[in-house]
This record gives sequence, structure tokens and C-alpha cells, in this order.
Amino acid sequence: MAKMKHQKSKPNKQSHAKKHGKQTDISEFRAQLDALGLKIIQVTADGNCFFRALGDQLEGNEEEHEKYRAMTVKFIRNNRDTFEPFIEDDVPFDEYCESMEKDGTWAGHMELQAASLVTHTNICIHRHMSPRWYIQNFDNRESRMLHLSYHDGEHYNSIRLREDSCTGPASPIIIKADADLSAKSRESIAAAKSKGDTSRNMVPVGSVKMVMAGSGCDNKQKVEQVLRQVGGDVDAAIEFLIAEQGSEDQLNANDNISSLASTSQGNGKSVLFHLLLK
Repeated sequence: MAKMKHQKSKPNKQSHAKKHGKQTDISEFRAQLDALGLKIIQVTADGNCFFRALGDQLEGNEEEHEKYRAMTVKFIRNNRDTFEPFIEDDVPFDEYCESMEKDGTWAGHMELQAASLVTHTNICIHRHMSPRWYIQNFDNRESRMLHLSYHDGEHYNSIRLREDSCTGPASPIIIKADADLSAKSRESIAAAKSKGDTSRNMVPVGSVKMVMAGSGCDNKQKVEQVLRQVGGDVDAAIEFLIAEQGSEDQLNANDNISSLASTSQGNGKSVLFHLLLK
């Protein structure tokens, strides 16, 4: 069982190009999110980016990062039995917490889980041309979903609606493709699989782009085929492709977080950290 790695603090000196994380995929990533009506709000890349992104989501102020770091570490300290087994490299628990309390120490999976629990929020993490990740600890009807983007394995930004004025907390984001498939969508997929329905109707270009952006699938022909199979239902096509693409990642992710998910229980609600909503 792999354990969560103790992240070291990174040097504060950074090049201009790295000030907001690597920029190699930022344009494509922006286009991917724009198709969903979303935009990236860049936060300073100084080792505090995850907590800065939280500050932007919850208060509209990334400078509140110290408060959210302190809240998260305090929660970990208060739930030592739950989190201590996931500290790697034989780092003593108190030493780990002291390091994580320091400005500039990178947050890892454990901090994401703790932050979700202490702020009573669920977290959606958008990735470039990949399925979205979820930290789902609460019923969506009772708690809000925070939206962050993850860049190059080392930087978080905040995600908001395209029309969000960015004054105050982020406006709620609802991505239809992330809701449970409707009965109609499920029936469409099942019928398509059983009958091999391959409608000859032309698939709208806009639908193809929406599905490619929402699912992370860059195979246009495959997207068109799935859209035909589900009768042009964009949401159903996205769900189908995400489920297919995420299966291998899900298995790998489960190796790292299944134990934490099963032991972090609160108020009768099981902790889920996974690629897809069930």
C-alpha cells in the first residue's frame, strides 16, 4: 500500500515563467474549460497555491491562504489516528505537521482530504485533457463543490464561471456531465450497446467539441461514434467516455487512497476520493 508522500518546501526563487506554474498547456486548458463555461483564476505559485486557491474559492481572496493552511493542519493534528498512517518516509507525525504549518510547504493528497473535511466542502480538480478528480465527502445537496485546476503535477489554480465577477466567493458551478446519468441516458447507452445503433445522422461539430472538452478524449472519431450511440446526448457521451478512460486511473488511485477513504469516516458519511461520481 502506497502512502501519501511528505512534500518538501520548494525554494521561493522562481523564474517569471513559473510564477503561475508551467504555461505549456495553459492555452489548451483554458479552451477546455471555456467549453464548459469556466475560466482559470491564477494564484501565486509559491508553495501555498492549494491554500491560495481555497482562499479564492471560499472568500475571493488568495491572501487568506495562511488561515486555510492552519485550519487544515489543525484538523490533521486533531485526527491523528486517521492521518498518521499515511505519512511516508518515517517522518514523525509532529514533525510532519510542523513542516506543513510552514509557509511554502506543498500540500499533498492528505491535505486535500483534510481541507475538504474541515471546510465541509467537496472538491473537484480539473486536469488538462484528463478526467476530473473528486474529493467527495458530503452530499452535494448539503455542501458546496469547490473547483480547482491542477497543472503539471505541481500547481493549483482556482476555477470560476466565465461570467463570475471574482468579487467574493466563487459562484456555484454545476457541470451537468458530472451528475448521475439520467434514466434516459442510461437507457440510451444500454440500447445502443445491445442494438449496435449507428445512426447515419451527422453529429454536430459543437457537440463533438463539448464532449471532447468535457471528457478529455481527443479521439474525434470515437467521440462521434459514442454520440451516435447515445442519440446525440452530450451529457451521456461525456459520462460514458470518462468512465471508460478513467477505469485504469481509478484502479491506480484506489491503491493509494482506499485505506484513507475507508478510515476517514465522519458523521456517518464515508469519505470518497475518486475520479467519477457514482
